[in-house]
Amino acid sequence: MSHLTQKDRAAIRQALEDQRNKLIKAMQSALEQSGQTQFAEVLGRASGDSADEALAITLGDISAARLEHEVRALQALENARLRLDDKDFGLCDDCGEKIPAARLVVNPVATRCVACQDHFEHTYAGQSHASI
Repeated sequence: MSHLTQKDRAAIRQALEDQRNKLIKAMQSALEQSGQTQFAEVLGRASGDSADEALAITLGDISAARLEHEVRALQALENARLRLDDKDFGLCDDCGEKIPAARLVVNPVATRCVACQDHFEHTYAGQSHASI
């Protein structure tokens, strides 16, 4: 049986929805702004120098990386939403201990307790993780 009450699950569900809406707005804003920044114009200019071109490429790469990060965050929120009613939601994937409801409200995508997450971050710090 889950340690999360219906009230806990409702708070987590609301946090998931709030974070999802905030993330979607940020993504929409970033996409709108990227349409205004004319990276392509700088790349296509005959009079531009190599520094302009390098800057345009770098800015484009940063925008793409930001969008990829936001897409992954949105996917994690959706996965948490789908798992929210599972009996094992809120149990640490590594040790099986209960993840406090307060942690899940703040970070609804958390799949580890604080101790296991700390251990994971120290063990795998600096290692790249798979992307989309």
